[in-house]
Amino acid sequence: MTVESDDTTVAHPPVGATVPGRFAGAMAGGTAGLILVQAGWVFAGMDYTIYSSALPLILADLHISIPTGGLIFFLSLQGTWIGSLLVPVIADYFGRRRAMMGNILLYALTTGAVAFAASSAYLTVARFLVNFGIGAEQPIGATYLAERWNPKTRARAMGFMQSGFAIGLLIASLLLATIAPVYGWRPLFLIGAIPALLVVGFRFWLPESEKWKEHQEQKRARSAEATHSSGFTMGQLFTPELRKATLVGTILLLAGNTAGGGILAWAPTYLKVARGLDIGAVGWLGVVQALGLLFGYNMSGVLSDWTSRRVSLMVAFGLGIVSLIAFGLVTNLVLVAIALFLVGAALGGQFGNFITYLSELFPTAARATGVGWCMGIGLVAWSIVPLVLGLLAPNGNFGTLFAILGGTACLIGIITAFLGPETKDRPLA
Repeated sequence: MTVESDDTTVAHPPVGATVPGRFAGAMAGGTAGLILVQAGWVFAGMDYTIYSSALPLILADLHISIPTGGLIFFLSLQGTWIGSLLVPVIADYFGRRRAMMGNILLYALTTGAVAFAASSAYLTVARFLVNFGIGAEQPIGATYLAERWNPKTRARAMGFMQSGFAIGLLIASLLLATIAPVYGWRPLFLIGAIPALLVVGFRFWLPESEKWKEHQEQKRARSAEATHSSGFTMGQLFTPELRKATLVGTILLLAGNTAGGGILAWAPTYLKVARGLDIGAVGWLGVVQALGLLFGYNMSGVLSDWTSRRVSLMVAFGLGIVSLIAFGLVTNLVLVAIALFLVGAALGGQFGNFITYLSELFPTAARATGVGWCMGIGLVAWSIVPLVLGLLAPNGNFGTLFAILGGTACLIGIITAFLGPETKDRPLA
């Protein structure tokens, strides 16, 4: 049985269960769980964006060309979609909580290891492992919250969780602006590893999803009555019942990752190399983008709960078209900052909506696997775009490419959202 408050769904222990201690009991509350899930995403965002933020310094220090930097992006970002595909399947079998703890431990330790990179090969392997953990963090966290949160405010909770990535970018940009000009890029990665490790400890008290446990009980009951039972397989995402949800979710994530993958990877390098800004100014413009991202994540949930999932997605993609074209073409520094804020707001609106929409598209048995599939395939585009841009603009002048590629991807996103099913107010299956 559950009791719903204004913004959370709090599970009561069954009769005869051990009553947790005061601290563990607090963690069972929906709000505390939301904060812990968001904390993991804060440091995932920090550990991911510290690399792209510091990339101009890394390329110069290790004598890496921009096309080679694009290749390192491509190879290392394979970890995001592999992690996003594989680990959620494990979470569907063994639980959300264990998978989330393993993810954050992996990307925290390997982020610290990046500080010792002395070659392209070492850098690629270390970043692959970081991205594997980060890629798995989001779909499992989104699944966990979807199964524990009041449907009336689920989109806002998802937006709050997703805003952790913006806070991570904000921290990474502040570190770049204040520490990198004096001490270089290596300390940034050591700093990035420390707080994430603390979250692992707190997640020991995070309760498992009640929805997942109920599903496991039902599976055990069915297997007791049958000669054998099988778990959910990835191939079942393409059965008639789930095919449309899988197709719509996959195209949306491909569009969003194509629009955002290039600018989040190369914007700092573009601002330093093509615009001639010093690394401190690049860091402060990263702060502007992070504030826009934070705004977009949180407003996506408000707009989604107020209108609908599809309308909110179309608004975010529409803003993406305008802002990406503006950032790629304007030259005045003030206008660049405004455009970068709007780019952040658009990307935050898109990705803040994605996790709500995907979590409601799939039933419990397939939720983590389905969300992981869509995000994982989308992340294939995320890995390809930096490589393509690096090859097309080896001098670092990516502006026109941001406008053309990003604007086209956002247009595809608008069309897909318009054609997709509405999931607002639909109970989780």
